[in-house]
Amino acid sequence: MTTHENPPGERLSRAFQHRLNELFATRQRAGRGATNREVANWMTEHGYAVKEAYLSALRGGHRTSPSLRIIEGLAAYFGVEPKDLLDTGEDPKKELRLALNDHGVEAFALRAEGLSAENVRAVTQLLDQMRRMQSLPAVDPVDEP
Repeated sequence: MTTHENPPGERLSRAFQHRLNELFATRQRAGRGATNREVANWMTEHGYAVKEAYLSALRGGHRTSPSLRIIEGLAAYFGVEPKDLLDTGEDPKKELRLALNDHGVEAFALRAEGLSAENVRAVTQLLDQMRRMQSLPAVDPVDEP
């Protein structure tokens, strides 16, 4: 079945479910992803009343039409824009945006601004070495100076 043959809203629902689960997995606390309970408690405490079971249903694809208020609350918790939860995967900068949401990565980028191309290469090589030491996958070079 091609994308154009999907029932209305199905593509967006799948994109939402995928993006939500991705955010839950990458939100690191104590070396693990966020839990439905943690997110539901935080959202409720911040005025976005939601039940843990409802988040589970959204993540599992059993509920597919969250209110705008729930989308706003999820976006607030994960530190993204509400539109990012509805990302259909057509954004070529998606990986970069996700990386910037990772703990401390934005701080690296801000500190690198204005450095010479030579210094940026040196920092990049250092980061590549650290990734290898932690057995992380290599990063494809993008527009390196």
